[in-house]
Amino acid sequence: MSDNRKIRRRQRCPECGSLDVIKWGVRNGIQRLKCRNCKSLFSARRKDITKSNRFPWFRKWVSGRMTIEEISEASGYSSRQVHRWFDEYLDRYPTWNIKTTAPIYLLVDGTYYSDEHCLVVYRAENIKRTLFYRFTRAEDDDEIASDLLNIRSMGYDVVGITTDGGDNIVRAAEYVYPHIPRQRCMVHVRRECLNRITLQPRSPEARALKDLVLRIGDVRTANDRLWWLRSFRDWAEHNAAFACEKGSRPGGQTYFVRDDLRKAYVHLKRAIPNLFTFVDHPGLPKTTNALEAFFGHLKDQLRLHRGLSETRVDNFIKWYLYFNDEKKKNK
Repeated sequence: MSDNRKIRRRQRCPECGSLDVIKWGVRNGIQRLKCRNCKSLFSARRKDITKSNRFPWFRKWVSGRMTIEEISEASGYSSRQVHRWFDEYLDRYPTWNIKTTAPIYLLVDGTYYSDEHCLVVYRAENIKRTLFYRFTRAEDDDEIASDLLNIRSMGYDVVGITTDGGDNIVRAAEYVYPHIPRQRCMVHVRRECLNRITLQPRSPEARALKDLVLRIGDVRTANDRLWWLRSFRDWAEHNAAFACEKGSRPGGQTYFVRDDLRKAYVHLKRAIPNLFTFVDHPGLPKTTNALEAFFGHLKDQLRLHRGLSETRVDNFIKWYLYFNDEKKKNK
Protein backbone atom coordinates (compact mmCIF):
# COMPACT_ATOMS: atom_id res chain seq x y z
CA MET A 1 0.00 0.00 0.00
CA SER A 2 1.14 3.55 -0.69
CA ASP A 3 1.23 4.64 2.97
CA ASN A 4 3.18 1.49 4.01
CA ARG A 5 0.63 0.58 6.66
CA LYS A 6 0.52 -3.07 7.66
CA ILE A 7 -2.59 -4.83 6.37
CA ARG A 8 -4.50 -6.65 9.10
CA ARG A 9 -5.20 -10.27 8.23
CA ARG A 10 -8.93 -10.79 8.22
CA GLN A 11 -10.17 -13.86 10.03
CA ARG A 12 -13.06 -15.77 8.52
CA CYS A 13 -15.67 -17.64 10.55
CA PRO A 14 -15.26 -21.42 10.03
CA GLU A 15 -19.00 -22.00 10.50
CA CYS A 16 -20.60 -19.50 8.12
CA GLY A 17 -17.65 -17.98 6.24
CA SER A 18 -18.40 -14.42 7.36
CA LEU A 19 -15.62 -11.86 7.74
CA ASP A 20 -17.62 -9.95 10.35
CA VAL A 21 -15.46 -11.23 13.23
CA ILE A 22 -14.45 -9.45 16.47
CA LYS A 23 -12.05 -10.24 19.32
CA TRP A 24 -13.70 -12.03 22.25
CA GLY A 25 -11.22 -12.40 25.10
CA VAL A 26 -8.13 -14.54 25.61
CA ARG A 27 -7.91 -18.15 26.78
CA ASN A 28 -4.57 -19.77 27.71
CA GLY A 29 -2.78 -16.90 26.04
CA ILE A 30 -4.59 -17.43 22.71
CA GLN A 31 -6.92 -14.83 21.21
CA ARG A 32 -10.58 -15.88 21.03
CA LEU A 33 -12.85 -14.56 18.28
CA LYS A 34 -16.60 -14.25 17.83
CA CYS A 35 -18.59 -14.19 14.59
CA ARG A 36 -21.24 -11.46 14.62
CA ASN A 37 -23.16 -13.28 11.91
CA CYS A 38 -23.66 -16.76 13.46
CA LYS A 39 -22.44 -15.99 17.02
CA SER A 40 -19.94 -18.89 17.04
CA LEU A 41 -16.69 -18.67 19.03
CA PHE A 42 -13.33 -19.94 17.80
CA SER A 43 -9.59 -19.58 18.28
CA ALA A 44 -7.43 -17.70 15.81
CA ARG A 45 -4.54 -20.21 15.99
CA ARG A 46 -6.41 -23.43 15.24
CA LYS A 47 -5.00 -25.05 12.06
CA ASP A 48 -8.41 -26.08 10.77
CA ILE A 49 -9.55 -22.45 11.07
CA THR A 50 -6.48 -21.26 9.18
CA LYS A 51 -7.21 -23.70 6.35
CA SER A 52 -10.87 -22.77 6.27
CA ASN A 53 -9.81 -19.14 5.83
CA ARG A 54 -7.79 -20.05 2.74
CA PHE A 55 -10.42 -21.92 0.76
CA PRO A 56 -12.89 -19.03 0.18
CA TRP A 57 -10.02 -16.97 -1.23
CA PHE A 58 -9.09 -19.84 -3.53
CA ARG A 59 -12.72 -20.00 -4.70
CA LYS A 60 -12.67 -16.27 -5.45
CA TRP A 61 -9.44 -16.70 -7.41
CA VAL A 62 -10.78 -19.57 -9.53
CA SER A 63 -14.38 -18.43 -10.08
CA GLY A 64 -14.17 -14.68 -9.66
CA ARG A 65 -12.06 -12.02 -11.30
CA MET A 66 -9.56 -11.56 -8.46
CA THR A 67 -5.82 -11.80 -9.03
CA ILE A 68 -3.24 -13.03 -6.52
CA GLU A 69 -2.27 -9.42 -5.76
CA GLU A 70 -5.88 -8.39 -5.11
CA ILE A 71 -6.44 -11.37 -2.82
CA SER A 72 -3.20 -10.58 -1.00
CA GLU A 73 -4.35 -7.01 -0.35
CA ALA A 74 -7.86 -8.06 0.71
CA SER A 75 -6.77 -10.94 2.96
CA GLY A 76 -3.64 -9.43 4.51
CA TYR A 77 -1.42 -12.36 3.50
CA SER A 78 1.61 -11.87 1.26
CA SER A 79 1.41 -12.73 -2.44
CA ARG A 80 4.07 -15.39 -1.93
CA GLN A 81 2.05 -17.03 0.85
CA VAL A 82 -1.15 -16.96 -1.25
CA HIS A 83 0.75 -18.52 -4.18
CA ARG A 84 1.95 -21.37 -1.95
CA TRP A 85 -1.54 -22.06 -0.66
CA PHE A 86 -3.14 -22.02 -4.10
CA ASP A 87 -0.42 -24.27 -5.50
CA GLU A 88 -1.32 -26.82 -2.81
CA TYR A 89 -4.90 -26.85 -4.07
CA LEU A 90 -3.81 -27.03 -7.73
CA ASP A 91 -1.62 -30.06 -7.01
CA ARG A 92 -4.84 -32.01 -6.47
CA TYR A 93 -8.36 -31.78 -7.85
CA PRO A 94 -11.92 -32.33 -6.63
CA THR A 95 -14.35 -35.08 -7.58
CA TRP A 96 -18.10 -35.04 -7.32
CA ASN A 97 -21.08 -37.22 -8.13
CA ILE A 98 -24.54 -35.93 -8.98
CA LYS A 99 -27.45 -38.03 -7.79
CA THR A 100 -30.70 -37.34 -9.60
CA THR A 101 -33.65 -39.31 -10.93
CA ALA A 102 -34.89 -36.41 -13.05
CA PRO A 103 -35.02 -36.87 -16.84
CA ILE A 104 -31.90 -35.34 -18.38
CA TYR A 105 -31.62 -33.13 -21.45
CA LEU A 106 -27.94 -33.42 -22.25
CA LEU A 107 -25.72 -30.79 -23.87
CA VAL A 108 -22.45 -32.02 -25.39
CA ASP A 109 -19.78 -29.66 -26.70
CA GLY A 110 -16.04 -29.24 -26.68
CA THR A 111 -13.60 -26.34 -26.71
CA TYR A 112 -9.87 -26.01 -27.31
CA TYR A 113 -8.11 -24.03 -24.58
CA SER A 114 -4.71 -24.50 -26.26
CA ASP A 115 -3.51 -25.87 -29.59
CA GLU A 116 -3.55 -29.51 -28.50
CA HIS A 117 -5.80 -29.50 -25.44
CA CYS A 118 -9.53 -29.96 -25.70
CA LEU A 119 -12.18 -30.02 -22.96
CA VAL A 120 -15.40 -31.92 -23.68
CA VAL A 121 -18.27 -31.22 -21.26
CA TYR A 122 -21.50 -33.17 -20.75
CA ARG A 123 -24.04 -30.91 -19.07
CA ALA A 124 -27.56 -31.67 -17.86
CA GLU A 125 -29.11 -28.44 -19.07
CA ASN A 126 -32.48 -28.78 -17.32
CA ILE A 127 -30.80 -29.04 -13.88
CA LYS A 128 -27.75 -26.90 -14.82
CA ARG A 129 -25.21 -29.49 -13.64
CA THR A 130 -22.06 -30.95 -15.22
CA LEU A 131 -22.38 -34.74 -15.28
CA PHE A 132 -19.08 -35.59 -16.93
CA TYR A 133 -16.03 -34.07 -18.58
CA ARG A 134 -12.96 -35.22 -20.48
CA PHE A 135 -9.56 -33.78 -21.34
CA THR A 136 -8.41 -34.93 -24.76
CA ARG A 137 -6.36 -33.97 -27.80
CA ALA A 138 -9.36 -33.89 -30.15
CA GLU A 139 -13.10 -34.59 -30.24
CA ASP A 140 -12.72 -38.32 -30.92
CA ASP A 141 -15.94 -40.26 -31.55
CA ASP A 142 -14.70 -43.39 -29.73
CA GLU A 143 -13.84 -41.39 -26.61
CA ILE A 144 -17.13 -39.49 -26.71
CA ALA A 145 -19.07 -42.73 -27.18
CA SER A 146 -17.21 -44.18 -24.17
CA ASP A 147 -18.17 -41.13 -22.10
CA LEU A 148 -21.84 -41.40 -23.13
CA LEU A 149 -21.80 -45.10 -22.24
CA ASN A 150 -20.41 -44.18 -18.81
CA ILE A 151 -23.18 -41.62 -18.34
CA ARG A 152 -25.76 -44.24 -19.28
CA SER A 153 -24.20 -46.83 -16.95
CA MET A 154 -24.35 -44.35 -14.03
CA GLY A 155 -28.13 -44.52 -14.29
CA TYR A 156 -28.91 -41.06 -15.67
CA ASP A 157 -32.17 -40.98 -17.59
CA VAL A 158 -31.12 -39.11 -20.75
CA VAL A 159 -34.29 -38.26 -22.70
CA GLY A 160 -32.76 -35.85 -25.23
CA ILE A 161 -29.37 -34.67 -26.43
CA THR A 162 -28.19 -31.48 -28.13
CA THR A 163 -24.84 -31.33 -29.90
CA ASP A 164 -22.90 -28.99 -32.13
CA GLY A 165 -22.24 -29.83 -35.78
CA GLY A 166 -19.12 -31.90 -35.12
CA ASP A 167 -19.36 -35.21 -36.97
CA ASN A 168 -17.57 -37.09 -34.17
CA ILE A 169 -20.03 -36.01 -31.49
CA VAL A 170 -23.02 -36.67 -33.77
CA ARG A 171 -21.83 -40.20 -34.61
CA ALA A 172 -21.15 -41.01 -30.95
CA ALA A 173 -24.60 -39.77 -29.89
CA GLU A 174 -26.28 -41.80 -32.63
CA TYR A 175 -24.38 -44.92 -31.55
CA VAL A 176 -25.08 -44.71 -27.80
CA TYR A 177 -28.56 -43.14 -27.91
CA PRO A 178 -30.08 -44.24 -31.24
CA HIS A 179 -33.70 -43.89 -30.12
CA ILE A 180 -33.81 -40.66 -28.14
CA PRO A 181 -34.46 -37.20 -29.68
CA ARG A 182 -31.30 -35.53 -30.95
CA GLN A 183 -31.04 -31.82 -31.72
CA ARG A 184 -28.34 -30.12 -33.80
CA CYS A 185 -27.34 -26.74 -32.42
CA MET A 186 -29.12 -24.19 -34.61
CA VAL A 187 -26.49 -21.53 -33.93
CA HIS A 188 -23.65 -23.79 -35.10
CA VAL A 189 -25.53 -24.69 -38.28
CA ARG A 190 -26.31 -21.07 -39.05
CA ARG A 191 -22.74 -19.96 -38.33
CA GLU A 192 -21.21 -22.66 -40.53
CA CYS A 193 -23.48 -21.79 -43.45
CA LEU A 194 -22.87 -18.04 -43.16
CA ASN A 195 -19.13 -18.61 -42.99
CA ARG A 196 -19.44 -20.15 -46.44
CA ILE A 197 -21.85 -17.82 -48.22
CA THR A 198 -21.10 -14.65 -46.15
CA LEU A 199 -23.62 -11.97 -45.22
CA GLN A 200 -23.27 -10.26 -48.59
CA PRO A 201 -23.26 -12.97 -51.28
CA ARG A 202 -23.15 -11.87 -54.89
CA SER A 203 -25.48 -14.31 -56.65
CA PRO A 204 -29.28 -14.18 -56.15
CA GLU A 205 -29.24 -17.94 -55.43
CA ALA A 206 -26.79 -17.46 -52.55
CA ARG A 207 -28.75 -14.47 -51.24
CA ALA A 208 -31.94 -16.56 -51.19
CA LEU A 209 -30.14 -19.32 -49.24
CA LYS A 210 -28.70 -16.73 -46.84
CA ASP A 211 -32.22 -15.46 -46.09
CA LEU A 212 -33.34 -19.02 -45.30
CA VAL A 213 -30.32 -19.58 -43.03
CA LEU A 214 -31.00 -16.36 -41.13
CA ARG A 215 -34.60 -17.45 -40.53
CA ILE A 216 -33.65 -20.76 -38.91
CA GLY A 217 -33.90 -19.05 -35.51
CA ASP A 218 -37.47 -17.92 -36.28
CA VAL A 219 -38.77 -21.49 -36.23
CA ARG A 220 -40.66 -22.12 -33.00
CA THR A 221 -43.80 -24.06 -33.91
CA ALA A 222 -44.75 -26.95 -36.19
CA ASN A 223 -46.22 -24.47 -38.69
CA ASP A 224 -42.98 -22.47 -38.71
CA ARG A 225 -41.05 -25.68 -39.36
CA LEU A 226 -43.39 -26.68 -42.17
CA TRP A 227 -42.98 -23.30 -43.86
CA TRP A 228 -39.17 -23.36 -43.54
CA LEU A 229 -38.80 -26.91 -44.87
CA ARG A 230 -41.08 -26.15 -47.80
CA SER A 231 -39.05 -23.03 -48.60
CA PHE A 232 -35.81 -25.01 -48.45
CA ARG A 233 -37.19 -27.71 -50.74
CA ASP A 234 -38.26 -25.03 -53.22
CA TRP A 235 -34.79 -23.48 -53.12
CA ALA A 236 -33.09 -26.86 -53.61
CA GLU A 237 -35.40 -27.78 -56.48
CA HIS A 238 -34.49 -24.64 -58.41
CA ASN A 239 -30.88 -24.04 -57.28
CA ALA A 240 -29.20 -27.30 -56.17
CA ALA A 241 -27.84 -27.98 -59.64
CA PHE A 242 -26.49 -24.41 -59.81
CA ALA A 243 -24.80 -24.80 -56.41
CA CYS A 244 -23.24 -28.17 -57.32
CA GLU A 245 -22.16 -27.28 -60.86
CA LYS A 246 -18.77 -28.67 -61.86
CA GLY A 247 -16.14 -27.22 -64.12
CA SER A 248 -13.10 -28.81 -65.70
CA ARG A 249 -9.48 -27.74 -65.96
CA PRO A 250 -7.01 -28.56 -68.72
CA GLY A 251 -6.06 -32.17 -68.27
CA GLY A 252 -9.57 -33.29 -67.31
CA GLN A 253 -9.51 -32.41 -63.59
CA THR A 254 -12.95 -31.32 -62.32
CA TYR A 255 -13.86 -28.87 -59.58
CA PHE A 256 -16.97 -27.28 -58.07
CA VAL A 257 -17.54 -23.86 -59.58
CA ARG A 258 -19.33 -22.48 -56.49
CA ASP A 259 -17.78 -24.62 -53.77
CA ASP A 260 -18.70 -22.36 -50.84
CA LEU A 261 -22.36 -22.26 -51.87
CA ARG A 262 -22.34 -26.03 -52.37
CA LYS A 263 -20.80 -26.66 -48.95
CA ALA A 264 -23.39 -24.42 -47.24
CA TYR A 265 -26.20 -26.24 -49.04
CA VAL A 266 -24.83 -29.71 -48.21
CA HIS A 267 -24.22 -28.76 -44.55
CA LEU A 268 -27.77 -27.49 -44.21
CA LYS A 269 -29.24 -30.52 -45.97
CA ARG A 270 -27.41 -32.94 -43.66
CA ALA A 271 -28.44 -31.02 -40.55
CA ILE A 272 -32.17 -30.88 -41.38
CA PRO A 273 -33.18 -34.30 -39.91
CA ASN A 274 -32.20 -33.07 -36.41
CA LEU A 275 -32.48 -29.31 -36.87
CA PHE A 276 -36.01 -28.80 -35.53
CA THR A 277 -36.41 -31.76 -33.16
CA PHE A 278 -37.04 -29.34 -30.28
CA VAL A 279 -40.43 -28.41 -31.79
CA ASP A 280 -41.81 -31.84 -30.83
CA HIS A 281 -39.88 -31.97 -27.53
CA PRO A 282 -40.32 -28.64 -25.69
CA GLY A 283 -37.72 -29.35 -22.98
CA LEU A 284 -34.94 -30.09 -25.47
CA PRO A 285 -32.46 -27.19 -25.86
CA LYS A 286 -32.20 -26.02 -29.47
CA THR A 287 -28.67 -24.65 -29.06
CA THR A 288 -25.51 -25.28 -27.05
CA ASN A 289 -25.29 -21.56 -26.19
CA ALA A 290 -25.22 -22.31 -22.45
CA LEU A 291 -21.97 -24.27 -22.87
CA GLU A 292 -20.55 -21.68 -25.27
CA ALA A 293 -21.04 -18.97 -22.62
CA PHE A 294 -19.53 -21.26 -19.98
CA PHE A 295 -16.47 -21.90 -22.15
CA GLY A 296 -16.07 -18.18 -22.81
CA HIS A 297 -15.95 -17.36 -19.09
CA LEU A 298 -13.56 -20.25 -18.43
CA LYS A 299 -11.14 -18.99 -21.10
CA ASP A 300 -11.33 -15.49 -19.59
CA GLN A 301 -10.26 -16.97 -16.27
CA LEU A 302 -7.39 -18.90 -17.86
CA ARG A 303 -6.14 -15.73 -19.56
CA LEU A 304 -6.34 -13.86 -16.26
CA HIS A 305 -4.23 -16.54 -14.53
CA ARG A 306 -1.93 -17.41 -17.44
CA GLY A 307 1.45 -18.90 -16.60
CA LEU A 308 0.22 -22.07 -14.88
CA SER A 309 1.90 -25.37 -15.77
CA GLU A 310 0.00 -27.82 -17.99
CA THR A 311 -0.98 -30.05 -15.06
CA ARG A 312 -2.14 -27.11 -12.97
CA VAL A 313 -4.13 -25.70 -15.88
CA ASP A 314 -6.04 -28.99 -16.07
CA ASN A 315 -6.60 -28.99 -12.31
CA PHE A 316 -7.62 -25.32 -12.41
CA ILE A 317 -10.34 -26.28 -14.93
CA LYS A 318 -11.48 -29.14 -12.70
CA TRP A 319 -11.79 -26.77 -9.74
CA TYR A 320 -13.65 -24.30 -11.96
CA LEU A 321 -16.11 -27.02 -13.01
CA TYR A 322 -16.50 -28.05 -9.37
CA PHE A 323 -17.23 -24.52 -8.10
CA ASN A 324 -19.62 -23.87 -10.98
CA ASP A 325 -21.52 -27.07 -10.21
CA GLU A 326 -21.53 -26.28 -6.48
CA LYS A 327 -23.05 -22.88 -7.21
CA LYS A 328 -25.83 -24.45 -9.30
CA LYS A 329 -26.46 -27.11 -6.65
CA ASN A 330 -27.01 -24.53 -3.92
CA LYS A 331 -29.51 -22.47 -5.89
